[in-house]
Amino acid sequence: MNKALATRDRLLTEARRLLWSRGYSNVPLREIAQGAGVDVALIARYFGSKLGLFEATLENAFAVPDLPDEDTLIETVLRMFVEAPRDGNTPSVLQLIQTNANDPDVGDIVRRAQAEAMQDKLEALLGSPARAALFMSVLLGFGVGEKTLKLKGIASPGSPAFEAQLRHLMTSALSYKGP
Repeated sequence: MNKALATRDRLLTEARRLLWSRGYSNVPLREIAQGAGVDVALIARYFGSKLGLFEATLENAFAVPDLPDEDTLIETVLRMFVEAPRDGNTPSVLQLIQTNANDPDVGDIVRRAQAEAMQDKLEALLGSPARAALFMSVLLGFGVGEKTLKLKGIASPGSPAFEAQLRHLMTSALSYKGP
């Protein structure tokens, strides 16, 4: 990898870590540059602006594979939750949403990216905006309960009980038939 690509990748990694975990409005460019070990002027060179850098961190953030049916959806999401990094150094999409979806500068961008990459696909697969919203709400709520609130009743990630709890919630959301 050449030096320019390596620098760009370091900036993206550091920006993702800081902007996703603390929020766009709470992180100065200098801190991102310092964490990446580069001059702050390189952010403008590679991304044009702080907003350009943030938008670059969103590339593939909400990527969802094509899913043929509800059973595959459940199994895919279950694997994603079980295999998600929990080292504290790798920010999650849940953190991105929690810290940025209501930000006055980037909230619309985050919500639009999530809708286009995830919600629209869920609606098409599930046949209903309501079912897709309930399913997404289960995932967000479970993620908050496990990672943010650290609720005692949620089983240890990777355990059969953890998988059973998440499977139950997803199946319940998908059982909604609506009016």
